[in-house]
Amino acid sequence: MAVPIPGARLDGGQLSSRDATSSPRRARGRFPGAFRGAALLALPLWLAVGCGGATGATPAESPEPGPAPAAKEPFDLEKALAREADDLPAREIRAADWSARAFGAAEPTIERKEKLVAITIPLGTASQVECFVYNTMLDSGEVMRNFIELLDPEKVEVSRVVPWEISVHRESPAVFVQALYLAPTGAGKAAGLLKIALHADKAHPIACLHDEVGYVRTFERLAKGLFDSFESKSAAPKPEYTDTVILRLDKTPVGFETSDLFKDEDGQRRWLSRSALLIPRDPRTLLIEDEASNVLIDPQGRLKGGIWIETSQGKANHRIELSQKKNFQYEYAGEVEGKKIQGTFTPAAKAWLASPVTTASDLARLLKKNGPFDLKQQEYMPNVDPTKPVDVQYARDASGAVTVNVSSVRMVGSLAPDGRPESFEVSAGPPKLTLQRAYTRGKL
Repeated sequence: MAVPIPGARLDGGQLSSRDATSSPRRARGRFPGAFRGAALLALPLWLAVGCGGATGATPAESPEPGPAPAAKEPFDLEKALAREADDLPAREIRAADWSARAFGAAEPTIERKEKLVAITIPLGTASQVECFVYNTMLDSGEVMRNFIELLDPEKVEVSRVVPWEISVHRESPAVFVQALYLAPTGAGKAAGLLKIALHADKAHPIACLHDEVGYVRTFERLAKGLFDSFESKSAAPKPEYTDTVILRLDKTPVGFETSDLFKDEDGQRRWLSRSALLIPRDPRTLLIEDEASNVLIDPQGRLKGGIWIETSQGKANHRIELSQKKNFQYEYAGEVEGKKIQGTFTPAAKAWLASPVTTASDLARLLKKNGPFDLKQQEYMPNVDPTKPVDVQYARDASGAVTVNVSSVRMVGSLAPDGRPESFEVSAGPPKLTLQRAYTRGKL
C-alpha cells in the first residue's frame, strides 16, 4: 500500500488481481528444488563463480515521499515503517482437508479455487494480509519473483528489495522478502511496502502478502504462526532423513537448500534436494534461481541416476537425466540453455560414483578418527559440468578445520557428526558468504 499518509491504496484498493498469484511459473521436470553436490552443498559455488557482482544487503537510502495533503506535518517514513499492530488473537482456519491458526483482528475469509485456497486476514489496519495455500509443490524462487513483479514498473518505482528472514517450520524453509516502493500521487510520491512470505512445504506451500508501510514483525509473526500450525491429512510422506542449510551474504539470508532421504515401497532410496537463491544484484533487484534434483541410490549406496533441473529468472538453465550403464559408465541426456546434449562418461577411478548418503557416511567415519584426513573423489554436479564428474576434495587439518575444494571454489568450516555440512564460509572475499545448518532430523 503506497502511502503519502497512512490509509492510501494503490490501484483502487488492489495491488493486483488475486488470480495473478495463483499460477506461478514452474521449472520443467518432476521434482523442483535443488541439488548441489554430495556430502557438501556446492550452493556457494554458483554464486562465487557466476555472480561476483553481488552486493549483499546494502539498503537503499530512505525515499522522500511527497507531503501528505491531509497532514499538518511532513510524512515521516521511518516512523511509518516502524509501525506494528497490537497483540492479536489466534483465529482458526479450516478448508478442504487441512486446518491452521493465524493471528487476526477479525475472522479470516476463505475462498476455494481450483489449485489453491485464498485466505484474507484482517490486521485492523488499512490493508489485509492475503495468504494462498497451494496443493502442489512450487519453485520457491520463481514464486517470489512472480510476486515481486506484481509491482508494475509503469506504475511504481521500486526503491529497495531485500530478503530479511529465512527460517524452518515443520521441516520446510520459509523465505521472507520485502519491497519498498514509490508511487506517484497528486501530492507527489508516496511510499509503499510489499511484504512476502513463502513456506516451501512439499505438499501444501503457503504464500502470504501484505501491502502496507510498516507491520513487518506483525506480518512475520502471523505468517510463522500459520506455517507452524498448519495440519493436513494429505501431507507429503515423511523422509527418513532431512536437513536444511541457509546461505547468507554477510548477515542477509539469501538462500536455502533442503535435502530429504526417502525409502520407496519397493526399497529403492531417493535423495530429493531443492533450493532457492535470492541474491541482491543491487538494492532494487534480486537475482533469483531455483534448483531441484531427484537422485536414485542403488543397494550399495552408489549413484544410480537422477534428474537435475535449474532455472534462473524464470528461464530454464538445464534439465539433465543421468543413468548407470555397464562397466562403470554413465549416460547423460537433456538440455543446457536450450541446447540438447547427450553422451557418456566413466569416472576416473573406474567405479560407480558415490551418492550423497555414501559420501556423508565416509566423512562421518573419518570424523571419528583423530587427526587430519584427506578424501578425494569425483561427484556429479551438472551445474558445474553436466558432461563429466567433478573433482572434489575434503580435507581436515590439525586444527580440526575442514576444507572443501570444488572446481575453483574453496570452503572452510566444519562438518556435522553425520558427515553433512554444519557451517562453512566460502573463501571468495567480501561480502562474507556463509553456509549454516538450520535443521536436521533422522539418520543416514
